Amino acid sequence: MQAIPSPESNRIPKQRGEIVDRSVTATFSFDGQEYTAYSGDTIASALTAADVKVLSRSFKYHRPRGLLCCAGHCPNCLVQVGDEPNVRACRREVTPGMNIRSQNAWPSLNHDFLSLTQAGSRLMPVGFYYKTFIRPPLLWPFYERVLRQVAGLGKVDPDTLSGGFDKQYLHTDVAVV
Repeated sequence: MQAIPSPESNRIPKQRGEIVDRSVTATFSFDGQEYTAYSGDTIASALTAADVKVLSRSFKYHRPRGLLCCAGHCPNCLVQVGDEPNVRACRREVTPGMNIRSQNAWPSLNHDFLSLTQAGSRLMPVGFYYKTFIRPPLLWPFYERVLRQVAGLGKVDPDTLSGGFDKQYLHTDVAVV
């Protein structure tokens, strides 16, 4: 096993009023590699401090994606935390022992085989699969299964128990448009 990267490697000096408590550390793993974070660190801030540049891959061409908005508005930092897919790493705080995995990359985040699709990007405009794979119609179920495997994001485990969530159903008798 490699040495755990220091949580100090890429950090700015301590700032007045910062949320991160540098006196308390937590160890977590990202794609099998152990990292150290401070209390109050988000997954993205801890990984960036440890010099991890690539957090995920783009949906279609599997291009490397790193930290961008730090506000949860972009898809660049989506990771899988335990059994929960599509977690925004810039918004989720690190907890001790957290197991984090990258998504949308095979066999690994840094060496993604599906990034070879970039070479054929001129042949794959938006919605190409709706025109390309329609014939013969009997093969569409096969094409659909393959496309579903290579596209998309995290994998949902149907056996994982979900927690209770507050929800509200709003229905109306009349809608004026």
